[in-house]
Amino acid sequence: MRESMSYSAVLKSELAHLDKAIGRHCLISELYAIIKTNAYAFDKNKQYSIYLNTDNAFLAYRFFDLLDTAFGFKAEIAVRRNSKSKKRHYILFVTGDNAARVLNAAMSSMVLKQSCCKQAYLRSVFLACASVSNPGKNYHLEYVFSDKEPALELMGILEYFDISSKLIMRKKSHVVYIKDGEGISQIFGLIGAGKHLLDFENLRVFRAVSNEINRKVNCETANMAKTAKAFVAFQEDIEYIEKTKGIYYLSEPLRAVAELKLEYPSATLKEIGEILTPPISKSGVNHRLRKISEIAEKLRSDLRG
Repeated sequence: MRESMSYSAVLKSELAHLDKAIGRHCLISELYAIIKTNAYAFDKNKQYSIYLNTDNAFLAYRFFDLLDTAFGFKAEIAVRRNSKSKKRHYILFVTGDNAARVLNAAMSSMVLKQSCCKQAYLRSVFLACASVSNPGKNYHLEYVFSDKEPALELMGILEYFDISSKLIMRKKSHVVYIKDGEGISQIFGLIGAGKHLLDFENLRVFRAVSNEINRKVNCETANMAKTAKAFVAFQEDIEYIEKTKGIYYLSEPLRAVAELKLEYPSATLKEIGEILTPPISKSGVNHRLRKISEIAEKLRSDLRG
């Protein structure tokens, strides 16, 4: 079953079954997040109702369990199957005094006051409306809201934890997204996704090392190609001077390098420098070869001119 689940679904499964042996204020903050993002609350003639209709089994389970743990009652629940998509929909009801108790607690001024409550809020918001790409492919976490207000509230809480996010409109939805691996890793830690955090960090390290290796290989390949091209150009310049003016047209120091380059075309600058009498450095050989190239270019220019 887990093999066929998406990366987001596996993560939500872990979050839905997290231990709820935490402060009641945090449990209420989780309920607040679900009510604010996915549920509907009604007050008709002072008769309160909370209604959650979702195809997210993990969210339904968490909502049901939170009510039981925090308030000691069970929501009414019904399961329907969509005739077209064949998806199961979970419908949870809380009415009367129980709904009033939940709403009074969830909408009180004390919700989200503590840092731990903000973490609990992030956990339920993730369950309710987040999706995350498999980090083996790319870094992308997004939350989709039907209204702008909860989107802005989420961004404010992310900012509290120094996590940068952006907001865009997609059709009629408000989408908060994060493409930064560090930010996504931080969120995993805050919401209690311990196993995924460890796997994510291992993957981030692996990708960082791989990228660094690739960068160095690409850099070295580019340098080798540049060096090879320069070596060919030096060879052509020396051969041009020899053909048009003769090798003795060059001064003795330049001629010594030119002759060795012709005799040992694949020798490195260091090797040519070591053969010379007296030996000179790699940069000294390079300097003489550049002088030879300048002479060859001047001869070509004079010929064209």
